[in-house]
Amino acid sequence: MSSENKKHQGSIFFPLPDGTGLHYHLEGAAEAPRCSGAVSRRVPCRNSHTELIPVSNWLHRPQRFLVVIDMLKSENLENSSVLQGSSYIDVPSSARKDYQLTFLSYEEGVFIAKVTFLNETTREYLFHMVTFKVVALGPIGIVKMSTAVRQRVSSTVKVDNPLPVPVTFDINCEVPNVSVPQHFTVPAQSKANLVLEYQPLKTGESTGHPVLQNSNLGSLSYKLQLKATSSRPEKPVYFRTTLGSRQTITTKIQNFAQRKTEYLLQTDCADFQTTKSISAAPASAGGSNLNVEVTFETCHLGQTKAMLQLSSALGGQYCIPLIGLALPPELQGPFLIPAGSTTSISFRNVFLKAMAFQYAVKHPAFTVRAPKTLCAKSSTTITVSFTGGPATVTNRLVVSCPGGSWIFHLWGLPSTC
Repeated sequence: MSSENKKHQGSIFFPLPDGTGLHYHLEGAAEAPRCSGAVSRRVPCRNSHTELIPVSNWLHRPQRFLVVIDMLKSENLENSSVLQGSSYIDVPSSARKDYQLTFLSYEEGVFIAKVTFLNETTREYLFHMVTFKVVALGPIGIVKMSTAVRQRVSSTVKVDNPLPVPVTFDINCEVPNVSVPQHFTVPAQSKANLVLEYQPLKTGESTGHPVLQNSNLGSLSYKLQLKATSSRPEKPVYFRTTLGSRQTITTKIQNFAQRKTEYLLQTDCADFQTTKSISAAPASAGGSNLNVEVTFETCHLGQTKAMLQLSSALGGQYCIPLIGLALPPELQGPFLIPAGSTTSISFRNVFLKAMAFQYAVKHPAFTVRAPKTLCAKSSTTITVSFTGGPATVTNRLVVSCPGGSWIFHLWGLPSTC
């Protein structure tokens, strides 16, 4: 190529038969070379790409070219990208050789570069145009976590920072029941462990994609594969009472729902009674206690087992084993009755159907007044009168039915005059 303001010059002479000749003065100007080739590539973020650029030697002798790389368009992403290759390339005479150009970008964008191969002696050159379109990278890793509901499990991923300065990532994680810090810093040219915690509240499988974002390193995403299995039942609650009596125990569950929710309660045995629902306030980060009141009242002797189930759309499901033991009725009393007075004794039909009861007292100084038939699960009052006498009188009131009998100790006090 001609240098600026200087043309190539030459001459040519043609001898003629008559002894004369023709002489011509020649001048020429060589324009800049046209582009030897243009390539365009789609490259994923954080993936190193090597482009082979063919370099031709048009001379009959070897040439050494100086390689000059000019970034024409990089969308101000120079700090997060690398475009490099060897400073020189030697090409044999009348041959072609591939030049290796390496490209890497941590962010999305369009990069356009001009790669010039210059003969420093003759100042002749050729050039290629290279365009890299950097596209988003898919998940860089898969994180699998499996645990029982309400049990916490964690997993660690290594986050790489290739830059010579520390970087801080903003973390966006909209995956339910997965906890990560909002910000995460990685020291310069090193790796750091990012901990993800998973504490599911309901059984099932799910997926998610937490994203780490940094202005220099772009975005990183991971694919989460999550599985929540059924948990073991809660600790059993034990009841111990006598036939005809009831026992109420308050147990607790750990509620982890972060919003206000309502638990529906259901048992598979009528001997255990609870409210139909319980309202739970938003739980703290580590969970909050929720009181559950259960009453045991059976209509038969021996052991009774049941399962109490609590279920909520937000809090999941809990199962509490209930174990009740009913013993024969104990002797109750004594009930003190002054002469010429009465006393009242509370009594309840614990059976699931109406029952006819018999009331028996042996001493004639005592009289009993009570309904003969009681509806299922209903209560009444037994009125016992004592006519009185010169001395204290003791006796027993026996209330019986086909399902059992109850004994009350009566103590009639003597008259004072």
